[in-house]
Formats: sequence, structure tokens, C-alpha cells
Amino acid sequence: MTEAALKQERARKLAALETAMGHPFVDRTLLELAITHSSLRDPWTESNERLEYLGDSVLGLAVAEHLFCAFPDEAEGELTRLKSLVVSRQGLSRVARALDLKTHLRVGKGIRKRGAIPSSLIANAVEALIGAVYLDAGFEPARAFVLRQFEPLLDGLTRRREEKNHKAVLQRTIQKRYGTTPAYRLVDTVGPDHRKEFVVEAVVGERSFPSGKGSTKKQAEQRAAREAIRALKKSDDETDAGEADA
Repeated sequence: MTEAALKQERARKLAALETAMGHPFVDRTLLELAITHSSLRDPWTESNERLEYLGDSVLGLAVAEHLFCAFPDEAEGELTRLKSLVVSRQGLSRVARALDLKTHLRVGKGIRKRGAIPSSLIANAVEALIGAVYLDAGFEPARAFVLRQFEPLLDGLTRRREEKNHKAVLQRTIQKRYGTTPAYRLVDTVGPDHRKEFVVEAVVGERSFPSGKGSTKKQAEQRAAREAIRALKKSDDETDAGEADA
């Protein structure tokens, strides 16, 4: 293949990667750099290591901001755990597969001869791409790229958290049935100051439900919501059984 044909093929592949990313680069040399591994390095070729370093920080900020807003009731430790699930090697590898990134990477002959490109290398290149988008267009486009590419993981977290979020489930149930929202009332606090527990009950209009207890008010509210859901389900089951008997 002639040099001109090689350049044309290279440009075609870069355009395909831009399309998959959903980001047309103003400076396409940044995209080329992002897919260039250090194994290809020579005195005239720079690698993507610096972009990887930058992209790691941009990725962390974008995901941390998203989780902070998506889960306002979660404490720092839980937000940190959720973030680690998203920006993990597995998460990066999933994005790399969606972009078919391994077909675009520029690596040394030694790596190509071994056969499969290591997944860690491909995952690192995702961070380099994020860094490249950031330098090309700024934080907002980089943030949008991150949220777009990691959307399946982030949506999965939201669904799983909602399943465990008894307050959210109770609120949807009460809104659907009664067109209002439940309130939470502090009934009591028990125990010494260093091991204090809060007792909370869910209230809908004049009706109160069995209370829940927790070491924090938020935890007690979640448990109170769980008790309310159980009470509503029991009431529904009893109604269904009565109708069946009739």
C-alpha cells in the first residue's frame, strides 16, 4: 500500500472512531495521540501516557459529580464505592469494546505479534481519549462524552439503588394511590449519646405506619418507609383475600 493510501486509510479509521465517540475533533492530532501506545514510541513519536493521566482525573470528576447529584442521600463512603465501580478496569474495558477501540490502537510490533492486545492497555486508552476530548473542547464536552459512554453502567447503578431505596418506592406508591407524598415524623430517640438511635414513622395524611429505627435519621426513614411498604402490601393481600372469599 502506498503512503498516500495509508494516510487515506488512517484518516478513514480516525473518522470512524470520531463517529463512534460522538465527538468530531477540532484538532485530530489529539485523537491520534490518544490511540498511540508507548510501545510504538521512538524519538519522533509521542505516546498517550500523558493524556491517560489527564483523562483519569477528568473521568473521576465527571463521574463523581454525576453520582453526587444522582444520589443526594448517600454518604461519602458509599459515593466513593459507587464511583470505583464505574471507573474500574471492567468499566473502562466495556467502553473500549463499545468503541471497538482495539482495532484503532497503534501499538508496537512486539505487542501485535503476541496476538490479543492486553485489556489493561485498551482500558488505559479510554482514559487517554477522555483527556483528548478535554484538551480539544473543554470540560463540558468531555463530561458529556463520559456520561454518554458510561451511561449503561450509571443507569444500572441508579436502577439497583432505586430498588433498595424504600423511600423512593413508597413515594411512587403513595403518589399513584393518593396523589400526595408521605412525610416522616421523628417519634423518639433512644440510647446514650454515643449510640443514639432514631425512631421514625412514615405518615400519609392522618394515617401513620409502623416505625423504623436507625443510627441516623436517614437510615431510620428508610426503615420506616420499608415498614410502610410492608403494611400496604399486607393490607392489599387481606383485601384480595376478602374479595376472593366473597
